[in-house]
Amino acid sequence: MKLVTFENNNHISIGAVKDDHVIDFSNSSLPNEMIEFIKLGEEGLDKANDLIESPQNELSINNIKLLAPITKPSKILAVGLNYNEHKDEVAQTAAKTIGKAQEKYPNIFNKQNSSVNGPYDLIHRPRASEFLDYEGELGFIIGKKCRHVPYDKANSVIYGYTVVNDVTIRDWQMRGPPMTMTMGKSWDTHCPFGPYLVTSDEVGDPHNLKLETHVNGELRQSANTNDLIFNCFTLVEYLSTAFTLEPGDLIPTGTPAGSAVMKRNWLVAGDEIKIEIEKLGFIKNKVIEEPEDTPLY
Repeated sequence: MKLVTFENNNHISIGAVKDDHVIDFSNSSLPNEMIEFIKLGEEGLDKANDLIESPQNELSINNIKLLAPITKPSKILAVGLNYNEHKDEVAQTAAKTIGKAQEKYPNIFNKQNSSVNGPYDLIHRPRASEFLDYEGELGFIIGKKCRHVPYDKANSVIYGYTVVNDVTIRDWQMRGPPMTMTMGKSWDTHCPFGPYLVTSDEVGDPHNLKLETHVNGELRQSANTNDLIFNCFTLVEYLSTAFTLEPGDLIPTGTPAGSAVMKRNWLVAGDEIKIEIEKLGFIKNKVIEEPEDTPLY
């Protein structure tokens, strides 16, 4: 099932995609907020399937605005240097400034939930830096409150998958020893994701998906998720060892080779980034200068 959060006539709802329409859940007994819907688990999906089979609240997908599937995840736990080819290019060309790739454990950092952005919304090039970069990533969403999840049970706590752009301000990322990830990764508008939350049953194997990133139509990143160093199930096991994972938590799994940092071809206003992952659709975001009316204090 492809689940969405959307705005229609200034009203925010959730629903499911059927062909080129969205089945609106707002006039049913289902919750009208994605995290609350996720908490229902299979019961919620069963009721949603009934609505899809007998649609009464069908909207054209062209007449609504798709938002991030989860507008306020409680946690965004991202992974750095998690593709073999990307780790190798960093080691060869940027080891002195980015630091040696970790090999034994995943490199985990936070993105603040204030960075969440819609799948087709504008990305701000901030006033404070010109080192704006893109990172196309597979993201997954936690479906159950869980702790100490073993590897062989990890699939059962992943609700679904989505496309993420882990937008990064490189000079702020590299402040401090060796990197200050959160300060470089959490700027407003710098976590667009969506357009759907595709449930795990529809995705099947998340570790054999084609991922591509285009900037202004030029292919910049091309990889398969089978190149992940630490796969989704390993990440669940590792993260849940330390703290409780909760429904709606977003975990972007890392980016492959080809981000702008390697050639210093930073994003500028007018650039358009399209990130597409097999079975998950694509997100497309245009860069603008940070608006002058952004509050200063």
